[in-house]
Amino acid sequence: MRSRAIRPAAESLEPRRLPASMALIGLAMQEQSQSRAASRLLGGLTLQSPPFTATPANGTLPDGQVNQVLTPTGMPTAAESRRETYHASYVGQYTLGPGRFSSEAANFYFRGAGRTSQVLHSDIQMRIIDPSTPGAPSTGVAVLLDRNIDSNSDLGLDVYANPQQVDRLGRPTVLQIYALDVNVSAGNYVEGLAQGTITIHYGKVPPTPHFAPSSHALPGARSQGTASISINAQLYGMQAAFALRNVDYNP
Repeated sequence: MRSRAIRPAAESLEPRRLPASMALIGLAMQEQSQSRAASRLLGGLTLQSPPFTATPANGTLPDGQVNQVLTPTGMPTAAESRRETYHASYVGQYTLGPGRFSSEAANFYFRGAGRTSQVLHSDIQMRIIDPSTPGAPSTGVAVLLDRNIDSNSDLGLDVYANPQQVDRLGRPTVLQIYALDVNVSAGNYVEGLAQGTITIHYGKVPPTPHFAPSSHALPGARSQGTASISINAQLYGMQAAFALRNVDYNP
């Protein structure tokens, strides 16, 4: 047997072409045309430095007018009324402990998981302060968080509870939503408005495999346990600050 020298070599193959489709070709040409048009428009933009000499400041509308996007003054239509209707429910754990300042008689904290009429998987953190002044209302804030952080849709609600809306242990039972917190809210809820109620039920957590209450006793807690929360509110947003609304734009 003779030995053969084996050397690498290249062999030509027959051409492989994809099946042609006039519809696909048309769509591709249309997309290329739109892309070129968008590039021309973006390329034509120029940035000019305006001759500002004063400190920036917000102005006011003429003749005492109201910005209807930020603060609508008319009656909502049926479609807008449905859009503003907001419901949410959560289950979680609460802790009632001493206040952090001399003006606080008690500090109530709740965190839980649930869903809303606008968010499928949501979390909540709520803190309520019972003041040391007799007869003064309890005040606090509830922050509703979307577990999908890409949605940029956090919601902050400023709340209060009258003295008669607190049980014998000092735990709030009904909270009044008096404002949407613009410092917390984002996305759909930027510069929004809110009103409604938050109802708290203690020790009546519906069975769910996604919630396992902890039996760990927190030091200094006067009371702790499980609770469920239901929120019924009217929310208004200016509908012009939602990041995901522009996902279809890709020039």
